Amino acid sequence: MEQKDTTLLTPIKRFFNLLKVDKQEVFSIYIYALFNGVVMLSIPLGIQSIISFLTAGEPSTSWIILVVFVILGVAFTGIIQIMQLSIIENLQQKIFTRSAFEFAYRIPRIKSESVDKHYVPELVNRFFDTLSVQKGLSKIIMDFSSASLQIVFGLILLSLYHPFFIMFSLVLVVIIYFIFKYTTPKGLRTSLQESSYKYEVAHWLEEVARTNSTFKLAGETDLPLSKTDEKVQGYLHFRKAHFKTLMTQYINLVGFKVLIAAGLLLIGGVLVINQQMNIGQFVASEIIIILVLNSVEKLILSME
Repeated sequence: MEQKDTTLLTPIKRFFNLLKVDKQEVFSIYIYALFNGVVMLSIPLGIQSIISFLTAGEPSTSWIILVVFVILGVAFTGIIQIMQLSIIENLQQKIFTRSAFEFAYRIPRIKSESVDKHYVPELVNRFFDTLSVQKGLSKIIMDFSSASLQIVFGLILLSLYHPFFIMFSLVLVVIIYFIFKYTTPKGLRTSLQESSYKYEVAHWLEEVARTNSTFKLAGETDLPLSKTDEKVQGYLHFRKAHFKTLMTQYINLVGFKVLIAAGLLLIGGVLVINQQMNIGQFVASEIIIILVLNSVEKLILSME
């Protein structure tokens, strides 16, 4: 019964189960991301105040202090990212080590009936999925968390400038939801199918190498190439399907960024002309919008 439950786990659940052991490190990354999001969005506010001082023609000690704070804010975000990278590296090493020892422990204890239809050495190739997990770990944990928090803080901050930005925030959230809703399941499915064919190609090449002498004795035969062609065709089919899903995400993202940037620049300009915003607020809001759009892009790319 326990075995059955394990097989019903989705890839996403398996990933989170993998991180349960290191939840303290993951929590630390999220805390750093929280601080990073707050500091990153305080920088536009500092720039807004600096511009207000400059347009008033009143350079003062306050202006110098604000400049120092903005510079320190940039440096602080860099330090936070370095600390996050250190934790991610530690996590990657732990995952690789744990996977290696789990394979070494489980392989001698595999029940024969559970692998009757499989070639065990070929199944061991799945160990290299550990490298894929390592590569995707920093994107999913660090980039995803940082981007999500920056979007949330950015939209809250924008809403304080003008009621119009509340509508912008709602539209942005709805668009992100639909992009993930309609592309993520298909992208995950094609990625898994692509990975399956990748291992089939590797298994076949291993078989060709293992029976090298047999192929030599058989003389001229097209079997190695024809079988390889069959496996590679399957891989390319699902690779193209996966890339098509990614392209759909990228095209939607580019179109969304262009429309939002153009609309907000025009509306922001109108608000300044009508004196509903000053120049400092306009510049700060545009910086926040750029940060939010970049975070949306990072959020989508982190799910690749």
